[in-house]
Amino acid sequence: MHRHRIIFLAAFLCASSCATGCTTHKTEVDTAKKSLYDAEFTVVYTAALEATRESYPNIEDAPGRGAIKTAWHQVSYANNQDDMTNPRTLANAQGINGGAAGTPGAASAGMPTRLAYKRYFIRFDISVTGGRPWRLKVIGHASEWEPGAALPTELHGSARPAWLDGRTDALVYAIYQRIKKFAVPMPDNAASGDEVKHADPAAFGPVPADAAKELAAIKDVLDARDYAGLRAHLTEDVVWSLGGGSGPDGAMALWQADPEPLDAMAKLLTGGCAGDAKKVTCPGRAPAAGGYQLSLEPRGSAWRIASFVKAE
Repeated sequence: MHRHRIIFLAAFLCASSCATGCTTHKTEVDTAKKSLYDAEFTVVYTAALEATRESYPNIEDAPGRGAIKTAWHQVSYANNQDDMTNPRTLANAQGINGGAAGTPGAASAGMPTRLAYKRYFIRFDISVTGGRPWRLKVIGHASEWEPGAALPTELHGSARPAWLDGRTDALVYAIYQRIKKFAVPMPDNAASGDEVKHADPAAFGPVPADAAKELAAIKDVLDARDYAGLRAHLTEDVVWSLGGGSGPDGAMALWQADPEPLDAMAKLLTGGCAGDAKKVTCPGRAPAAGGYQLSLEPRGSAWRIASFVKAE
């Protein structure tokens, strides 16, 4: 039942929109597709993960990158009597009805043809991006397997099936239903992917100008959840644990395994920083027990993250 719930939802949405003159449900789906979510990243990501897993249980998730990827799931799809869920086709395939599949009138009589044995599959790439308010992206993919083929073939362009958009919208709607209280309208330019946010260097408080530019660049990377890009902002001896953990590779492995530290880093940058030509910290005061502190230091002509640790 869980595996097919999204299919039933898609059918329900289509049927409801037609029955009501394309009003209530179509409007809600359109709203979902044009919404951002003003909540903590973990709230939005968890909603996306749970809604996706409910209908497509085989998934890979990477919270650090805000990404969810489903495996290929077979689609129960029937738009002609060649589909093997059609009782008449099944009866003919089992020899219950008379006639032969190879006769000219076999197909019209309900005999299974090559189309009866095709299989269709669907998968999704879901991402939570952009910084608060977060943008949800759901991209659907469809593939087709034919008898004799070693693997399914992904369908593109004119071969892209009509049912793919409906199922994609159904997943967007299912996620929206869980967090619609956090939904805010998406700016017009964001709908086309043209919106690019850049932090203002002046927003970080009394710090050297070059350090402020580095802080702005770090915030842009964090907001985009571009953690591969964050690696370039770390010193080679960056400290990530008061217990002695250091080095950029260990830092990136630790931080990407759990989004909480990097969410905390992004939050620190909105609270103001302070420092001088030798060191800048965020916050500019000693952190409370259990709180993080980010430190930047100049390395040659550039400022870089020298430490990011939690106070004990």
